[in-house]
Amino acid sequence: AQEDEKSIQKRKISEILSGLGILETSSFHLTTKENVKAMHYDFKNFIEVENSKTEYNVLRPDLLTNLMKILSENSDSSYPQKIFETGKIFRLSEKTESGIEEQENLAIALINDDANFTTIKQSLDYLFKMLNKEYKIEEIENSNFISGRIGKIISNNKEIGVIGEIAPRVLKNYKLKMPVSALEINLSLLN
Repeated sequence: AQEDEKSIQKRKISEILSGLGILETSSFHLTTKENVKAMHYDFKNFIEVENSKTEYNVLRPDLLTNLMKILSENSDSSYPQKIFETGKIFRLSEKTESGIEEQENLAIALINDDANFTTIKQSLDYLFKMLNKEYKIEEIENSNFISGRIGKIISNNKEIGVIGEIAPRVLKNYKLKMPVSALEINLSLLN
């Protein structure tokens, strides 16, 4: 028996990011509609859990939503705060029998007075250098990020993620008073 390739990749990414002083977090697969709407105000494709016993009643559509919630819950802690998470996200899909597609993602969020596009890109540069991967960034628009300070991450001619500075609207929703720069990558497309 051998260790699964995905597990090896996740462990290596965890070691690289921990070496940069970024703390690993682990959040629930379930979240609330309010938490998702705080990040994605126009989101409508919720995957709801029937008969949920708590307020956590939807599957998370991304990891950044939970990282933003973690940052907001730790706003009294000292800065800078640097966190990351690898884990499953869930999307509606006609490709699967269940109608739900699972995807393994990596998200990183940095919060500090000087958290900007350059600081998050430096983390991405180092990660890809250590993984022996190449990438490029192309500018896009996304209402969750500041216009002109966001890009899609492309590797092996595939769009694998997004990187940028979180929009003030989102920061206000999470009651964060400092800038946040973040990225999220689909790990299954990283191979």
